[in-house]
Amino acid sequence: MLILAMDSSSAACSVAISRDGTVIGGEFSPLTRGHAAMLPPMIERVLTTCGMTARDMDAFAVSVGPGSFTGLRVAMAAAKGLAVVVDRPLLGISCFDAVARRARSEIGGRPFDALLLALASKREEVFVQALNSAGREIISGQVIGPVEIDLRIGALLGDNALLYIAGDATDTVTGVLQAPNAHCRAQILIGPAMPPDAADIALVAHDISTREVSDSHSYSSGLAPLYLRPPAAKTAS
Repeated sequence: MLILAMDSSSAACSVAISRDGTVIGGEFSPLTRGHAAMLPPMIERVLTTCGMTARDMDAFAVSVGPGSFTGLRVAMAAAKGLAVVVDRPLLGISCFDAVARRARSEIGGRPFDALLLALASKREEVFVQALNSAGREIISGQVIGPVEIDLRIGALLGDNALLYIAGDATDTVTGVLQAPNAHCRAQILIGPAMPPDAADIALVAHDISTREVSDSHSYSSGLAPLYLRPPAAKTAS
């Protein structure tokens, strides 16, 4: 199964193609702005490098958030356009799921009690979600400040717990959780401190398509962005 995935939800832009659960090509570029100009040629380059066209794909996948309002819409519009033109299914993938998959791959068989996914929001607050070792939510996806995250983790995990943190807000959150006056007493393990990547989005999409993931927060119908908070700019009434 060939899947073309894309992401422009954060301070990066990426495209990847996977075949039967293995990434065979892709690009990832840090980018604070200009996603709309960067994404289309990136898609074309990745397809060309892999010797393929959009019609060769069996499905498309795109991040649906949480993330930048504008960035999310850029990739979602591009992915929906390709899916409609070549008449292929389109899967919307949670950014939390994408980062969690990368983190679990790095964790391997090592034990841990909780996985904290921390994604930058361009403000003081952080997009967070926490899962236990079985993949069940213990903190639902939301946008809160690092101090509140410390309070939540402190109430959930004891002194001997192993907390794995991943995402591009890892440094911000870790600094608060490891402060001398922090409520968190868990042992902290640092995971991939990077934003969502289309490579992981493609792999999550493959997992869902082959039903290897039964407890996922991603979905394949009713494609809509997951914002978690209202936009900063409001329309005048």
